[in-house]
Amino acid sequence: MANIEPRPALGSLPDLTTTVQSLRALSIQAEQVANFPAFDQGAQILAALHQLQQGVAAVQQNMAGLHQNMLDLQQGQADILERIQHLEDESSHQDQNNIARAINSTVPLRSGVLEPFYGLNGQLIVGFPRGNADIERLNGDGINALLVALGLGVAGTVAARKERFSRYIGFVAGMD
Repeated sequence: MANIEPRPALGSLPDLTTTVQSLRALSIQAEQVANFPAFDQGAQILAALHQLQQGVAAVQQNMAGLHQNMLDLQQGQADILERIQHLEDESSHQDQNNIARAINSTVPLRSGVLEPFYGLNGQLIVGFPRGNADIERLNGDGINALLVALGLGVAGTVAARKERFSRYIGFVAGMD
């Protein structure tokens, strides 16, 4: 037995209780690693991305609504400007007819030339009589066309319609 060599002394032995407790704690922590987003197949990240996408979609929808509202406002503004222009044009034609009426009120019966009127369409009335002789020559259809162009009624005899026309255009010298 002379060949037995002494064994070197082993260091301190591990505390098995502490080792067991540490392994249990490590096991619990290892199970909880699955709760990290990267380890649960990104479900939490995907849920957050989905919420973000819904938010972006809602913002885009609101932006589209705002864009439509802006287009509606621009169209409304264009409509208002068009109406204002129409009123200005109509007012201008009415003013011109009022001036023509004033001029016609001074036209002599036999030799004067009548100032033409603008019709409801904003255009000078085609075939507007140049003087009293032209008014006298008008037949029923001719006087009706003038009255309608001015927005006046066509009821009554031809003589009554001619008188209505003459008064409206300010030509009082031509009335009997």
